[in-house]
Amino acid sequence: MAAIRFLYRRLTAVLLAALLALLALTACGGGTTSTPSGSAAQTTAAEATRHTVVDMSGNSVQVPTLPKRIVTNYPAVTQIIFLLGAIERQVGVTETNLTTLPLFKKIYPPLAAKTAVFGTDTTTVNTEVLLAQKPDLVFLTSGNETLRKTITDLGIPALDVASFPNSDKLKDGVTFIADVLGGNAPERAKKFTEFYDGALKRAAEGTKDIPDAKRPKIYYTANDPLSTDASKTIAEVWARQGGGVAITENSGVEGTAKSVTLESVFAWNPDYIICRDHSTCEKILKDDRWSTVAAVRNNHVITNPRGAFVWAARSAESALQPLWVAKTLHPDRFADVDIAKEIKNFYTTFYNYNLTDAEVDGILSPTQP
Repeated sequence: MAAIRFLYRRLTAVLLAALLALLALTACGGGTTSTPSGSAAQTTAAEATRHTVVDMSGNSVQVPTLPKRIVTNYPAVTQIIFLLGAIERQVGVTETNLTTLPLFKKIYPPLAAKTAVFGTDTTTVNTEVLLAQKPDLVFLTSGNETLRKTITDLGIPALDVASFPNSDKLKDGVTFIADVLGGNAPERAKKFTEFYDGALKRAAEGTKDIPDAKRPKIYYTANDPLSTDASKTIAEVWARQGGGVAITENSGVEGTAKSVTLESVFAWNPDYIICRDHSTCEKILKDDRWSTVAAVRNNHVITNPRGAFVWAARSAESALQPLWVAKTLHPDRFADVDIAKEIKNFYTTFYNYNLTDAEVDGILSPTQP
């Protein structure tokens, strides 16, 4: 019996030593390949779904690598998101996107069902409605720090987008938005830039030899007959691109929707009046005080085309504006340019929509608003 007890104690000691050795090996990381929760590997994977971007105001903002729920207070940006093939990811818009621009809603009916987060003034936000959309990020018009703070204080990333004062900034804006959207949006942005550059080159080639003294003078109306987008805006840029000159050049009037006097318009005596809105053209033509202006006398009061967005005012369809202006001001120089064909090509390429001839006519001669 004593021998048996001795053997039992020896066996127990050996087993205990083996168990202790195994425990020590495990503690040192041997014998296991499992990764505990919260490890560096998992953290790296999580961080890969977000990255930092610098917006068009220079703010560094962390955003999802592929945002799925987007809101904007910038009606033109909604149209750009559509052009970039990501409109299904937009969950919040401005009231303007829902109450105007009927062609946009026609070629993309789901737009009418989007949620209005911002009012028509683009600065009034319903924070409860915004939070209910659970947005990944919000694109904002640049220059409104109060609105930006309101959004970021809710814990939502906000990115500033420039107001597109010229063609280069507009192209930069489309490229920036595309890079934030990810997916195939950057490829579509590149195609858009190529289209825009091609239109600009054709307009420039046909107008480069026209001296200022021979360029038709253009007065562009914004909110009403005595409101204009003047110097340092895209309206002044496309006037030159199309072979004309804005009457506000070197006038001291700068910025968008700036008020001018009727006496100033009389002194400028524009050859063409291009109205953002059809209703403004009608007001001018019905007001006898305008009858002495050259543009009115010569029947050169024209409503600017508008499609998914008005071409003249900071939208991606501004890519169509220079050739239309050139063809309007200098038809003999651009006899080979078929504007209807250009429009159909743009809509097929970027909206995957085949316009009818009647729809093209509606774009070129809009009656709303």
